[in-house]
Amino acid sequence: MDARNWSRHLVDKDVPCSVAGVEGRGFLYDLSAGGCMVELGDARDVIGSSVAIDLYGSVTTVGTVIWQSSHYVGVRFEVPLHDAVVRHVGFTPPEIPFEEQLHRDRFGRVLPPLESAGRRRYGDGSAGAAL
Repeated sequence: MDARNWSRHLVDKDVPCSVAGVEGRGFLYDLSAGGCMVELGDARDVIGSSVAIDLYGSVTTVGTVIWQSSHYVGVRFEVPLHDAVVRHVGFTPPEIPFEEQLHRDRFGRVLPPLESAGRRRYGDGSAGAAL
């Protein structure tokens, strides 16, 4: 059973943060009123450490690392964020329809169409075609 009390919102944003007094940057994956998941630049043990995350320039939230898996940490906020802040910082899908968006990798590079690699699509009647 999942013990979450708040809805999570995707963020996918690079943010300034401080962990155990060490300033740096983290990658904020998701955010809820009660906490977030952040990827840190190193895998040092920080469970129980204080974290300060700058959400968008004027709002900094403080919490404690409650779990860690390699570079990824879960943070529980000392004071829950207002839902409006969570929605503001949360992921906003682009206004371009999905079909018109260029597919990109994690680094923002445009991926080539699958057909350009000379491969056949699954289900096009070419059973046994090389993948």
